[in-house]
Amino acid sequence: MTSRTSRLAAIVALAGLLVATTACVQQTGLPSDCDASQVERTATLSEGGLDPDDFDVCKGQSITITITVEYAGELHLHGYDDQVPEQEVEVGDVAEFAFTASRAGQFPIELHTDTDEIDLAILTVHER
Repeated sequence: MTSRTSRLAAIVALAGLLVATTACVQQTGLPSDCDASQVERTATLSEGGLDPDDFDVCKGQSITITITVEYAGELHLHGYDDQVPEQEVEVGDVAEFAFTASRAGQFPIELHTDTDEIDLAILTVHER
């Protein structure tokens, strides 16, 4: 195998590993409200980030994440773009992501500003 072919094979293998690890969520324990059909989570977005910085829910639940905004930008939930469009937020806004958790995995919540893309939190959707 040439070195170029070896590098390509390594890249393909790494990409496969990344897909596999982001699609699977290690079950360390389900949220206590996993049997609820609807759940709410709240957070505050400040210059220091999102507090709390992770959310756990279960597949099939109707989710509402309410975020009190103290730092402007565009909030984005990766992996649920089809249900939750990016939201432009200003200081004093209350943003809401409402959707059905139809896919298990880990999904970043990001803030896009004029100069940065900031990973704020991880939404973990567990299999039941």
